[in-house]
Amino acid sequence: MSILFGRSRGTEDIDILVEWLDENTFTVLYSRLKNKKYYFLNPGGVRELYQMLEEGLAVRISKEDMVIPNIELKFVRNEIEKYSLENRIRLILEDDTPFELYISPIEVQIPYKLYLGSDKDIEDAVYLWEIFKRYLKREKLKRFMEKLEVDGRIYGIEVE
Repeated sequence: MSILFGRSRGTEDIDILVEWLDENTFTVLYSRLKNKKYYFLNPGGVRELYQMLEEGLAVRISKEDMVIPNIELKFVRNEIEKYSLENRIRLILEDDTPFELYISPIEVQIPYKLYLGSDKDIEDAVYLWEIFKRYLKREKLKRFMEKLEVDGRIYGIEVE
């Protein structure tokens, strides 16, 4: 998400979180993506891919003849992901043709990036903090930091 707000960062995937789909609905999605010239990087057919999603794994999807960038599609697996989906933020990007997308709340993204813990993820968290610190709901940010058992103080992320 930090890339969306101007951070330069090489990335290979775009994470897409969806509500749990039944197998028939996933099969329809699978067919539509195939018809639009997308393919699944994971081995197996529609049934195996659906089983992966059921097991809490992600499946990767890309345009034909491409590997990068790709989509990492996964079902909601826990209460934080459910919260993120239910409280998503609508963005409208305007250029020649307006484009609408949804992102998870920044108050969830910062603690989640700290939780992931790689240098790049921590840099993303700090970047988002610096951009949005005047606008964040501190109590909400604190709640998610506590849930994920992370502390941003050593990186200058103060929630008190």
